[in-house]
Amino acid sequence: MQLTTTFRGLNRSESASATSSLEKNSDRLDRLLERPVPLRAVIEGPPEYSVTLSMSIEGDDLVAQSSGHDLSVAINTASDRIRNQLLRMRQRRQANRQRPAPQPS
Repeated sequence: MQLTTTFRGLNRSESASATSSLEKNSDRLDRLLERPVPLRAVIEGPPEYSVTLSMSIEGDDLVAQSSGHDLSVAINTASDRIRNQLLRMRQRRQANRQRPAPQPS
């Protein structure tokens, strides 16, 4: 997975912490994907952190947002939200594949 990050208002240590947390969470997301997809992360800084994660898969745009005073918690929450969207999308696609084809009359 290709990770693209944008940091606004974060110092070097916050940026390094955010990057390591994003990389750890992107590995968890990568396991759910059939092929590599770019993940875009925008993190805005203190006093409250705002995290926005987005990706586009086969025409579907997935976006997850989170905010809070703890940077790692905000990143983990946004990652969990986008992971849940990925899981729901996979389940819908699998359900559509398993439907029997209509029989001609």
